[in-house]
Amino acid sequence: MKAMKKLFAGLMMFTLIFGLSFVGSAFASGDEVKLIDSDVSVIYKPGYVGFSGNIEVANLGPVKNVIVHYTTDNTNWHDTSAYYVGPTDVNHEKWRFSISTNGSTTDHSELKNLSFIKFSVKYEVNNQTYWDNNGSTNYYNEVNSTVPLRSVILGSPHVLNANSTLSNGEFSGNIYVKNLNPTKTVKILYTTDDWATTHEGYATYNGSLNNFNSVENWNYSFNVPGATNVKYTISYITGGQTYWDNNYGHNYEVF
Repeated sequence: MKAMKKLFAGLMMFTLIFGLSFVGSAFASGDEVKLIDSDVSVIYKPGYVGFSGNIEVANLGPVKNVIVHYTTDNTNWHDTSAYYVGPTDVNHEKWRFSISTNGSTTDHSELKNLSFIKFSVKYEVNNQTYWDNNGSTNYYNEVNSTVPLRSVILGSPHVLNANSTLSNGEFSGNIYVKNLNPTKTVKILYTTDDWATTHEGYATYNGSLNNFNSVENWNYSFNVPGATNVKYTISYITGGQTYWDNNYGHNYEVF
C-alpha cells in the first residue's frame, strides 16, 4: 500500500510539473501565424540589401508581438519586429517587416554580402508563443542569380496579387504563383462597372522569381477604355485544383 501511495504521489507530481511546463510555451502554427510572402532584394552599386515580407496572424488579443527570427550564417540569429498593417478579415491581421543595409551604414551589418537567409516567425500573445517555422524546416531564401536581383518566396498562399495599375485605358499587373505543377492557368475576373458586367482574361508566364523555381511571376494587360476603376479577383488552376486570391473576400480595386 505504501508503494502504491508513493507511485500515486510521484505520478501526481509528474503531472503537475508536466502541466506547468507548458504554460506560456511555444506551439507550432495552425491558424495563429502564417507567412504570406517574403523577398530579398540586392542593388550592388550602393551595397543595398533588403529583407522584407508580410505575415498574417489571428487576432487573439489586443497586445501582441510578431517577430522574425533569422540567420545569415547558420550561427548567429537575429530578431526583427514586424509592425501592424491592418485587418485582413474579422479575425485576422496583416503585419509587415522590413530591414535593410547599404554601403554607407552599419545598420543590419549581418545583411552585408548576403548569400542566403533562413528564418521563422514568432507570434506572442496572451502569454503564449506560436511559431510558423515552415514545418520545422525554417524558411529559406537567397540572392537571385539573375536580374532582377530580387528573390520572392511564398508562405501559405498558392497565388498572390503582387501589384496592379490602371493608366490610359489599360489595366495591368503582376501575380505571384507557387510552381505546384508545370501546367497551370492563371485568370483574372474583373469589372469596370461594379460587377454589373464582368470580363475574364488570362495572365502569362513571365519567369521564375527565385533560384529554386518555386515561385513564378505572371503578368497581364487588358484594354479598358474609359474605365475609372477596376475591381478584380484572381484564380490559379493546376493539378485539378483551383486556388483564389480575392483579397480575403473583399476583391481588389485599382483606380
